[in-house]
Amino acid sequence: MLIQVRGTPRPQPRPRFVKGRAVSCADLNARRWIALVELEARRALQAHHELKGALAVRLAFRMPSQDKARAGTAHLATPDADNLAKLALDCFQRAGLLANDSAVWKLEITKAWSSPADSGLDAELSQETPGALQAPAWPDWLAR
Repeated sequence: MLIQVRGTPRPQPRPRFVKGRAVSCADLNARRWIALVELEARRALQAHHELKGALAVRLAFRMPSQDKARAGTAHLATPDADNLAKLALDCFQRAGLLANDSAVWKLEITKAWSSPADSGLDAELSQETPGALQAPAWPDWLAR
């Protein structure tokens, strides 16, 4: 299943604590991005079905830049890839596309610069049964 969202990717807003109480810090831009991702996830759900079982997810975030020379190069600035992914997976879950984002066993995240007109998210979700996980091959010089 493919999902494409146009706009400026935003990270998962984190609650802040003020006088012992949790206060939301989601700004208008974050709320807009959340609404866009949830809308596209609901559209994908209507066209397909809820994904169940072990899921493999690929998320490609395109971050806007006015510098044309940057387009397609790695985005090494904030927001962090894991915070971008957390927001997307939470939106997919709230939209009903996945019952629980804990079913994601494989997650690939990329961030690259793009023109502002091309910024957004390309998400690919698939049901994929994990094979036997291989232990990493430790080099001889590394004592375990």
